[in-house]
Amino acid sequence: MDEMKFSKKPGAKEKRYEHIIDAAEKILIQKGYDNATFNDFAKTANYNKRTLYLYFPDKDDLFAAVVLRILTRLSQHVEKSIDPQQSGLNTLIEIANAYFTFFYVNKSYYKLLWSYEDKYFVFTESTHTSPNINKTYHIRRKNIELISDTYQKGLKDGSIKVKADPYLIITLLWSQTLGVLQLISRGENMLAKNYKVAPKKLFTEQLRHLKERLTREIE
Repeated sequence: MDEMKFSKKPGAKEKRYEHIIDAAEKILIQKGYDNATFNDFAKTANYNKRTLYLYFPDKDDLFAAVVLRILTRLSQHVEKSIDPQQSGLNTLIEIANAYFTFFYVNKSYYKLLWSYEDKYFVFTESTHTSPNINKTYHIRRKNIELISDTYQKGLKDGSIKVKADPYLIITLLWSQTLGVLQLISRGENMLAKNYKVAPKKLFTEQLRHLKERLTREIE
């Protein structure tokens, strides 16, 4: 398809951008990052590779654009799921539950996110040449700051009792929560068949453990 024949209407460029991301997401879910190619993305989007390169410099940047959209949707879901009038503890539980509901409905998203994290797991400012990889850093940082701020709110309002290093506790408990999500994402059928463990019940127990741990006065 010749780029010169594309519509010049307002918003047309943005629609093409989203259409390419749609196509890439579909292929990445089907084939995974390692087996997916730029040719696959172009064919599914019904564009030639030259057109894709007008929007994305390489495969990694397009992969990052897919992940960026997932993270953006996750942030929006979390924001809609929490009540700022709640205590810090209850808000933290709501955030964890929002993560579960988002990824349980969109299991393929969680797998894509883990695949992406295997390549670009960073907590510090990224200087990558890919603009979308850098953008994913900032939105992940925003999500981490929300959790941290909520924890600090809980300490101030007294709903969270733990007096140990806040960042140590946050990191430990949040990594456990993400671990449960990963287990559900990768082994839901095995859990149900071999151990009679329902995903929702497992995560509900994780939330109970999280709440119990945060309301005990441990130095």
